[in-house]
Amino acid sequence: MTIRMLTTDTRRRIEAIIDRIAHGHHVSLEERIQLQKYSTRIPFVAGKLSQALRKRDGS
Repeated sequence: MTIRMLTTDTRRRIEAIIDRIAHGHHVSLEERIQLQKYSTRIPFVAGKLSQALRKRDGS
């Protein structure tokens, strides 16, 4: 199993996108595509995205 690492800038950019999703703010298509790319390869990102979607939906 290969462990994928994110640079600090990439991690911060991804966390900012996820935070905007969690609060129901605008996220561009390009940002969503980028987020999907990382979430399919890095379980940490997928988990954070899942949490944000649950928070946004109120579950």
